[in-house]
Amino acid sequence: MQALQEEQYLLKPADYKNSIKNNQRFYLQFNFFSPEVEAVFMKIIHRFLENHDILYLKEMLLTVIREIITNAVKANTKRLYFKLKKLDISKKEEYRQGMESFKNDVYGSDNTIFEKLKEVNLLVRIIFEYIHDSIQITIINNTPILEEEQKKIESRINKAYTYNDISEAFEDVMDDSEGAGLGLIMAIMLMKNAGFSKESFKLKCEKGLTTTTIKAPLGIDREEHNIKIAEELTKELEKIPSFPENIIEIQKLCSDPESTVKQISESIKRDPGLTTSLLKLANSAGYITLKHTKTIEDAVKLIGLKTINALLIATGVQQIMTSRYQKFENVWKDSYRAAHYANKMAIQIKKTKLNEFAYLAALLGDIGQIVLLSIKPELTQKIHDIAGTKIIENASLLEEMSLGVSHSTLGSLICEKWKFNESLTEVIKYHHRPHLAPEKYKDLTYLVYIAYSFVDIENRRMRFELLDEDVLNYYNLNDKEKLELLHRALKETYEKQYGGII
Repeated sequence: MQALQEEQYLLKPADYKNSIKNNQRFYLQFNFFSPEVEAVFMKIIHRFLENHDILYLKEMLLTVIREIITNAVKANTKRLYFKLKKLDISKKEEYRQGMESFKNDVYGSDNTIFEKLKEVNLLVRIIFEYIHDSIQITIINNTPILEEEQKKIESRINKAYTYNDISEAFEDVMDDSEGAGLGLIMAIMLMKNAGFSKESFKLKCEKGLTTTTIKAPLGIDREEHNIKIAEELTKELEKIPSFPENIIEIQKLCSDPESTVKQISESIKRDPGLTTSLLKLANSAGYITLKHTKTIEDAVKLIGLKTINALLIATGVQQIMTSRYQKFENVWKDSYRAAHYANKMAIQIKKTKLNEFAYLAALLGDIGQIVLLSIKPELTQKIHDIAGTKIIENASLLEEMSLGVSHSTLGSLICEKWKFNESLTEVIKYHHRPHLAPEKYKDLTYLVYIAYSFVDIENRRMRFELLDEDVLNYYNLNDKEKLELLHRALKETYEKQYGGII
């Protein structure tokens, strides 16, 4: 395998876009999977899958391949570590001795060993190719796997196909120190869940190389593999109350051109919670007037029917959610922040027709998560614990694998039950998966995606390199400094306007 020079990675041919367009084989090669390398890798995967119209597999394949790359870099690093420690990795006692300190020494504060991988030409190569109506992605690292390790990995792979859900895997395997634990099992389960056969994943070791191959037939139908939603969630969807009648009544008045401000105001006054929210909004920093707004009539005139309608929906949803489920204040807190960001961005890019809708879609984006946390608290928490350990970063995939539905999809099903319009339902469904959003809802979905991404960045669940490239290009935010400047401005405005209120 060809050694790298000064660059962090090697792309061959360098024009990978042309290779993809012409179905030609190409590869990405590196010593260490740095954020810069990861950013290039994500762009390649997106373009590669898009070219073959299987972009819906993006999240699953990204997650699976990342796990394999992590294991490949780890295997190379382990060989170098044992060499530096003057230990024989093939001897059981010396292997045990080395592994006792490997994790702390390599992944501790001093991780200079990764820089030495280049000096000793320890590499990982990812080959992308199109073969007979299939795409094939091959990950190679230039150290041989030990026979004992290979047996262990193969055993875990076979076992992964027998698990029915994440709980079984979690309970059965907790040792991932060899790079063949829970992470690999989760990766295989994701492939199984997406309808991939056992033959789609191959691992072999020959001529000093460890090779993992993933083969995806282009004939897989994205609708063919219907995931069964957990029984408890199906029952819960049936039990969720209809949308409040008083809110529906006010909405009808707002949409009736014959309605007067007095009629609308009188109807609002019958709901104390809605009255309080409306007056609070009218006197907020977003609606500065010369005098304090004291009456509902004045508030209705000041705010406008479009904003009132958004407030009605938000109030109705919160009435149902707080009466039936736990409060989950952190979820609502993040949603309010995302809603503010989405609203302000819509105004800033002169999409004023979208700003109230963007606010509402972002505010309701995670209502499905509240239901999951309430109905399946232990499993949902376990999912997010696993996602937090970076075994698998994408919580939505784990939700689907374990519960048959992601919180975004569940949120959209709830909105359908409440007969919300299609655009709101679709944006909620795809706000964590913008690349799958229908063309006519891209504007709004992309805005809500960016808003939630900013919140996730603040909560250290996301970083710039992992953001969807198409979304960034769409709004001309692919420059990191420009994106950070926007984020900083939105954050400062939110803190100034709401501070300790929300």
